[in-house]
Amino acid sequence: MRRALLIALPLLGLFAACNGQRPATGDGGATPRDARFGSATDSLFFSLERTPCLGTCPAYRIRVYATGRATYEGISHVERKGPHQATLDRQVLEALLREAEAIGFFDLQDSYDRPVTDIPSTRLRMVSGTRDKSILARTGVPPALKAFALKADSLLLPADWRPVPAAH
Repeated sequence: MRRALLIALPLLGLFAACNGQRPATGDGGATPRDARFGSATDSLFFSLERTPCLGTCPAYRIRVYATGRATYEGISHVERKGPHQATLDRQVLEALLREAEAIGFFDLQDSYDRPVTDIPSTRLRMVSGTRDKSILARTGVPPALKAFALKADSLLLPADWRPVPAAH
């Protein structure tokens, strides 16, 4: 019994030490909770979609993956049309998550909508750890959520987007 205990205790200590580690940010602090940046898994981290309207509303889709890979699809009334790709710095992903946490994104309603015609929608989705939240924002959108979507635009649209060559 004593021998088993002598073997088990160091293993438990090693497991606890490894299990409690969190990835560090560039400024020495911990990353926002449940973040999985830079993982080998290219899983979805964030998406933003702006839908068309009958006017000149810009319509596009952006998907950001945990590895920093990002895709953009320009649909209408945008400078870049069609599929594009970019690689984002970890700081951009961290900033998106910090902003989402600051507004309580994961606790907001799933939909802000009413039966109104000809207005664009914004669809946002964030996946962090075990949390996966999608929001449809159309009418009656809280100002903090509107500001978050604009912040996401300001972080993502200036990326070095490169056209994706057409497959033959």
